[in-house]
Amino acid sequence: MNNEKQTISKEEAAATLKSVDSTKRDAIQSFRIPLLLVTLISLSYSLVVFSWGMTEHDNLWALGMYIGSASFGIFVAFYLYTFRLLGIKVSVLARTKDRIKSELLLLVIFAVILIFGRQFRVYEGFEYAPHIAALISGGFMAYLLYKYPTGEYLQEIKHND
Repeated sequence: MNNEKQTISKEEAAATLKSVDSTKRDAIQSFRIPLLLVTLISLSYSLVVFSWGMTEHDNLWALGMYIGSASFGIFVAFYLYTFRLLGIKVSVLARTKDRIKSELLLLVIFAVILIFGRQFRVYEGFEYAPHIAALISGGFMAYLLYKYPTGEYLQEIKHND
């Protein structure tokens, strides 16, 4: 084996990085979890948002919130276990600055939807606010889980063929 240091050109390095990125993107797309699990995670989160928006003075909707939270935790555990069976290690905590920024942005978006779903119903009298908030948050959660199953937000390469 030869241990000589060889230099590569800038174009070769760029081509290698593009190849690694496209391989990673193809692997992520080929290892998508079942659509049923994505649906169950999204529906359980929607139940939490809807139940939170409908609660008043510890009524029965609090039970829906507890059931939704428990089922959300169970389905996310299945989600992570499915990736483990496929041989993919999904990092739960963000490690890069871009991922931290995107996770914080998603946290703010979901928190705003959760809070406004209840506030518009309680203080503004808009009775369908929890319904709309649950629909938006569940749909957005399903989109994120389907489009970015591992949480990696890779830039799409546009090919002009």
